[in-house]
Amino acid sequence: MDVQLKELIEKIKTDGVKTAEDKAAEILRNAEIKSAEIIDNANKEAKRIKEDAKAEAARSEQSGREALKQAGRDLIIDVKGQVGDLFTSLIKAGTAEALSGKALSEGIASVLGNWKGDVEDLSVLLSEKQLAEIDKELKSKLAKEIKAGLEVKPYKGAAAGFRVSEKDGKAFFDFTDDVLAEYLSRYLNASLAETLKA
Repeated sequence: MDVQLKELIEKIKTDGVKTAEDKAAEILRNAEIKSAEIIDNANKEAKRIKEDAKAEAARSEQSGREALKQAGRDLIIDVKGQVGDLFTSLIKAGTAEALSGKALSEGIASVLGNWKGDVEDLSVLLSEKQLAEIDKELKSKLAKEIKAGLEVKPYKGAAAGFRVSEKDGKAFFDFTDDVLAEYLSRYLNASLAETLKA
């Protein structure tokens, strides 16, 4: 009976160990499967994060390039505007200078000498300062027209140049520095813009 008891104990031991080994092997297989799934999911997530980061970097780079292009365009527009403003101020200064003294009186005489109509209905308007400077010369050159009814009067709306106006104010021709500078600026700014495009 002793032998049988030993055999029974041995059998229980062997069966228990085998069961434990089988159970351990099953737990190990399940753990390996689970760890493979976790690793696979982690690899997929890492790949997705990497692709998202690349896409974001590409978007950021493209956005940076577009911002740089826009800044370049803005700079060019600003420089063109500043150069245009500079030319306009130079033109205005040059026009005001050209519309003074003897040149001014000769310009007025030329316009009125080529006038197609009666000068008695006209007024020549000049700044008070310029009228004082060329009054004698102008009256000498326009004596016949003044005798016919032409009026020469001061005009507060101009620093330089002159305006020929109908006495009733219905129509006028403006040869003031501001207006002539604006005409010249339009032409020169268009030419300047073409030059800057090239």
